[in-house]
Order: sequence, then structure tokens, then C-alpha cells
Amino acid sequence: MKRKFTGIFLGTLVVLSVDVLTTEAESNVFTIAHRGDSYYAPEHTIAAFDLGLSRKSEVIELDLQMTKDKQIVAFHDPTLDRTTNGTGNVKDKTLKELKRLDAGSWFNEKYPKRANPAYVNQKIPTLDEVLKRYKGKARIFIEMKTPEKNKGMEEAVYKVLKRNGMLNASSYNNRSIVIESFSPQGLKKLQKLAPGLPMTYSVWNKEYKKLTDQELRNIRKYADMISIDYRETTQAKVNRLKRFGFTVMPYTVDKERDMKRMMKYGVHGIYSNNPQLLNSLR
Repeated sequence: MKRKFTGIFLGTLVVLSVDVLTTEAESNVFTIAHRGDSYYAPEHTIAAFDLGLSRKSEVIELDLQMTKDKQIVAFHDPTLDRTTNGTGNVKDKTLKELKRLDAGSWFNEKYPKRANPAYVNQKIPTLDEVLKRYKGKARIFIEMKTPEKNKGMEEAVYKVLKRNGMLNASSYNNRSIVIESFSPQGLKKLQKLAPGLPMTYSVWNKEYKKLTDQELRNIRKYADMISIDYRETTQAKVNRLKRFGFTVMPYTVDKERDMKRMMKYGVHGIYSNNPQLLNSLR
């Protein structure tokens, strides 16, 4: 069947309805493949995104970093060391330099039971490459990592979205693209460039308690989706956020007991590194 997930976007300006595909046997939660299927494949590679999509995830999620030559790439850490054979800061490398790196072999070495020869020499994808490959096949949630430390990131993301035809009412209504960030300044800056672009405000662990009712009202002026740490998620918090009109999505949930707890609370979506497990419970 189809479930509508509906949110009031930007206060009372417009009501958005989004079809999230489910079957009769599924719950109402939708799956967000966090960095792709990053349990069974190296995060932020085409292999991980393809696998996440093959798991029937409604959403693939990725983080963004900016290169020395102002290109936007799908990458989580500010440094290259953990998930490539390179070293140093992403922002200090050109895209050409990043494309020479192996972004997959580390996974085979760290997780030999999940190793796959196809992961060797996986490349760091650009946001352009991700949009061209998955546009129309899955909803894409993209997180701007520390835009305040990457001057011009919002403008660069805007340009990529525009040239890929993502800045239009159809894309917004279907939530084909959603921008995420822990930075309210970054979200608001991009919102000015692209009014109506769906936004998710992400809440740091331990920061939820600081969110007063007025602060939640202020957030709702530019974001109608919110992500919170699953370890802090309670039934009361979910109910409160729903009352303010938020689509509620806890992160990052990888254990079965926690997935079931989130579903019991009635969250809308769940970020998981293991979408296969999550989808088996729906």
C-alpha cells in the first residue's frame, strides 16, 4: 500500500504530502540507508548506495564535504585517513587528487567476513554522480558537514542541485531531495537560495534538552523534519516533536531491539547502517 507522510512546511505556507511506498505487512516507518548500506559495503561508495537501494530502502543518505577546488563529494570525515588509502584533509585536496584514492579496500581489511573483491578501488563519488545515478530511483537525503568551516558550501550545493533539476515543486513535494545539517545557519542560508527546499534539522546527542518550545517553533520556520539520537529517543520526545509538526527520524539504529523500540514509539523514519535488518522487521 502507499502511506502518505504529510508535513506543514515553513509554518502555514504550504502543506506537502509524500508517498512512502510500503506493503500491507510493513509498518509505517521508512528506511534511511545511512551512508548507503554501510554495514555490508564501504560507506559513501557507489557499491554501498547500490546495495542500500537493492535492500528496498526508500531513502539513501550521504554526507557532503567540499574539496580544495570547490567540488562537492560524498564523504563523512573531514580527513581521508579512516576510509581511504590517503591522508590529510578533504578540503586540502582537489577532486582529481581524491579520485586517485581507493575508498573501498579498508572495508575488506576491517571486516574480512563481509569483504568483497568488488570493493577494491571504489572511488569517492561526487554529489553530481550520486544525483545522476539515483535520481528518480530513491529519495536522497544529503547532510552538509560543518558548512561554517567550508566557506561557500551552501552555494556549491545549490548549484549542483540546480543543474541536476532538483530545485522544483515536484522534487520538493515528493521529497526527492532533502537537505540535512546540524548547522541551523547552513540550513537557513541554503533555504534563502532555494525557498521551499525540504530541510532536516539534526540534533546533537545531549542537545535535545536545550530545545525549548520557542526554539522548536523557530526551527519549524525552515525545517519540518528532525533527526535525533536514538539513545535519547523516548515516547514523550517523539510525541512532543510530532505536536510541533515534525517528521521524526532517529539516528543511527543498528540493533534489532532498538529498531523495534523506535517503531513502537511511532517514529516516521529510521537511519540505519544495516537497512537489510531494518527492512526485515517492517
